[in-house]
Amino acid sequence: MTKVLTIGAATQDIIIKCPKGTDLSLINNSLVYTAFKQGSKIEIEELLCVQGGGATNSAVSLSKQGFNVKSFFKVGNDQTGKTLIQALEKKGITVNHVVCNQKPTGTSFIVPSDKDRIIFTYRGANTTIDYKELPESIFEGLSGLYITSLSGESSESLVHIIHRARKKDTDQTLKVAVNPGASQLTYTACSLKAALHQIDILILNSDEMKLFMNKLKPRFFCSTGKGIVKEGPPLLTQTVSHEKISFTFYEYCKELLDYGVKRIVVTDGKQGVYVATKDHVFFHPALPVKVVNTVGAGDAFGSTFFGNLLHHNSLETAIRKGIINACSVILHYDAQSGLLTQQELEQQLKLLDTSLLQKFSWP
Repeated sequence: MTKVLTIGAATQDIIIKCPKGTDLSLINNSLVYTAFKQGSKIEIEELLCVQGGGATNSAVSLSKQGFNVKSFFKVGNDQTGKTLIQALEKKGITVNHVVCNQKPTGTSFIVPSDKDRIIFTYRGANTTIDYKELPESIFEGLSGLYITSLSGESSESLVHIIHRARKKDTDQTLKVAVNPGASQLTYTACSLKAALHQIDILILNSDEMKLFMNKLKPRFFCSTGKGIVKEGPPLLTQTVSHEKISFTFYEYCKELLDYGVKRIVVTDGKQGVYVATKDHVFFHPALPVKVVNTVGAGDAFGSTFFGNLLHHNSLETAIRKGIINACSVILHYDAQSGLLTQQELEQQLKLLDTSLLQKFSWP
């Protein structure tokens, strides 16, 4: 069975479900906020305590796709951490290298709303991952390495983790996918930049793309407009502006491809997802489903896309199955209940309109 290792965050997700009809939305200048009146008391319909975090979400997803999955993360020396480890063991995921820390287990408080969700995150032990804590044996026999958000001091370990994994890859078949967090795209972007030539798949959302491009380009970089198409999805028909730079999606992808990244994924929320290679960019719109909670949708797409490429499926199939799994996840309140098995993905793939996937050639 193909071996895959996931590394990154593990959290306890506390999901706060308000009764139907509770409206916490406030619209100001076309932006939607979740607002709480000071001094108010809001009744809660249900409180869900579930496992979350990029490393565990992707581990469960890849396990359901038929992989032999190991996961490395850090939790506190507390009951929350023990419960999280036990839950993953029951799902057949190897967690014997997980490290317990004096800092408490990371915890997220999630408030779903009609438009999206608000997350209050305490990263805790997740900020203390050190590449030296990973034993050499954990990298042996791997076909895939999937690294999710490394926050705080942990972000400095990215380039070292990938380097150690590559050293163990004696047959040169290891595929590496990275889905970094916001701090890795700003404060410690140099570490991610140094690792780009060893990354096969880089996965960001559209906001994170702006943050990272701002670090890759000169302060006043101005787009040439190259790569814009007359008709197509939003990111391909306009320039993107962020702080003091502007760029096209083509210029962003060209930059990363020049660094050595093989495939570039940009998720764009309710718009859909873009996947770029050196020759083409693919776009698949999000499927029209009723959104319950968007937590974990990005993890579902990224891990499913990665897993299907490891299964030697086509790029188009990997994109379609990623979309299917992401849409299944957002029908649930938590990040893991909606994850589909490979057989379920195959069944739903047969029902998907193949014409939804668009393909564009680079200029």
